Amino acid sequence: MNEEIKKKNVLDLQFQKYLIIASTSVIVAFTYIIGVVIAIFSNQIKLNDFVSMSAVFIISVGVLGVCFVFLFNAIFHLKRIPNVLKNI
Repeated sequence: MNEEIKKKNVLDLQFQKYLIIASTSVIVAFTYIIGVVIAIFSNQIKLNDFVSMSAVFIISVGVLGVCFVFLFNAIFHLKRIPNVLKNI
């Protein structure tokens, strides 16, 4: 098998991997935000309770922070792969 074809196949697999990571992180972040909004509207999370709001804030920073780190890392790699494919 030609070496260029192997490199292209590997880059295609990497592109698919980072595309899945980016879409999954967006889905997880959106689902988390919708869940928190529903919990606030159904009064399961009290807006005037400092302890519950600080817990929600800390958990939200953790979950959304991880999602955005994965998203931005995947976008960085997704932008780089087509340039590498053009050079092959």
